[in-house]
Parts: sequence; structure tokens; C-alpha cells
Amino acid sequence: MYKKKIGLDNIEYDSHAECAVADWLYTRGIEYVSHKKLPPPSRQKSDFFLPGYGKQNAGLWLEYDGLINVRELSSCGADTRRDKKYDTYEKLGLDYKVITREHWQDQLYEVILGS
Repeated sequence: MYKKKIGLDNIEYDSHAECAVADWLYTRGIEYVSHKKLPPPSRQKSDFFLPGYGKQNAGLWLEYDGLINVRELSSCGADTRRDKKYDTYEKLGLDYKVITREHWQDQLYEVILGS
């Protein structure tokens, strides 16, 4: 079971891994919004939103997916919820990136340098 953790930004995160991503962004001075609601009609929240990044610098929605390689857990519904959220990003035409447990720091550098 994941435990919530307070980040350097004094925000409570759903997991240690999500907190590590927030701390990484925070210590590098990268502006972000955590747990930002996706535009209506969605009621879902993103892990992070990075204003000024992504296509035409309109903002990039960022998801940390620590279970992407752990398929035996799919029976708990994590895959279904994750896929539904990714479908929402697609339907709303939002620019998003999924970072995974493997090499997430390299993936973030790509996002930042690619903007």
C-alpha cells in the first residue's frame, strides 16, 4: 500500500514516488501545479501540470505511472482507471506525457529540453 507523503513544496502526495517527482521539479525551479483538475467535463485530476511546456507552450499534463510494468496488479482496476484517464487526455486534445518508474528523471529532462 502506498503512503501519502509531504513534499518540499508542503503539498501532500499520494505516494513517495509522486513526491520524489515533485521534489525533483521543485529543487530545479520548474513551475508546476500538482493535482490540477482536467478541463470539464472530466472530473479527473492530473499528477502534475507544467505551464509553459508542451505543444505551443500551452502546458503539459504529466502523469507518473509506477504500475505500467506491473501487469499482475491489473486485476485491482489500476489499468482501467489509468486507461480511462489517458483516453480523457486524448479526447480533450491535451498534451500529456507519461513518465514511468524506470528512468523518470531522464524522461523529465526530455520534456523540459524538448519544449
